[in-house]
Amino acid sequence: MEEKSGMPASGETVVCKVRQILDYGAFVELVEYDNLKGFVHVSQIASRWVKNIRNHVKEGQIRAAKVLSINWEKKQIDLSFNKVSEHAQRARIEEWKQLKRCKKLLEVLAAGQKKSFEQTWEEVAKPLLENYASLGEAFQNIALLGEAAVEGVKKEWVKPLVLLVEKNVPVPERKLKGVLSIRSMQPNAVDLISNALEKAEKPGLEISYSGGGKYSIVATASDFKAAEKNLGSAVGAVSKELKNCGAEVKFEKSA
Repeated sequence: MEEKSGMPASGETVVCKVRQILDYGAFVELVEYDNLKGFVHVSQIASRWVKNIRNHVKEGQIRAAKVLSINWEKKQIDLSFNKVSEHAQRARIEEWKQLKRCKKLLEVLAAGQKKSFEQTWEEVAKPLLENYASLGEAFQNIALLGEAAVEGVKKEWVKPLVLLVEKNVPVPERKLKGVLSIRSMQPNAVDLISNALEKAEKPGLEISYSGGGKYSIVATASDFKAAEKNLGSAVGAVSKELKNCGAEVKFEKSA
């Protein structure tokens, strides 16, 4: 989230802003690295022959580029546009934009709590990044699951963080569905089943009776991997609890 220090690594894909275009190439600014400049030679502008460089790149344009080489003494960085695929470019720029949005939210959070951005980063962002791959993923899960998704953050930050995220981050929904079929001959089967289902309940999980010993179970999360994990955890918990009571439990995923 903070500006990166030092120099990028050779082979790294960086986000840059085109500052000046000449016949032989383009000078760019590496937006994630403070005051670092780079150069893209005309031969690295596009994968095909470039007759007019301005047909392929515009001043002020945001592009993703691969670092070809670095001159440490001169702090000169040679970059390539044509070694980054269109898909990779879109993904890398979206990642950068997402980081910018997350930084803005942290700045608002810091101001609201009358704390410095640096302290907010240390006490909120860093703990979240220990549990999530990115702040974007963390904020999406908080938007979906509320306080249950805030891990490792000091208690004083939790409520203001959740309120801010719920107000500013769209709730993502990825759903996986399935049907639990439960059969038990125990005289207290209703109570046993109800107890097992109650124990399996958690944020992002919905279980409802469909009739005929069948129960609909829906897991909702920010991505399918998380939804599948929640679904599998719930089914496993119910199956373990009821099989110990002699019940027969079957599960089938549904569309």
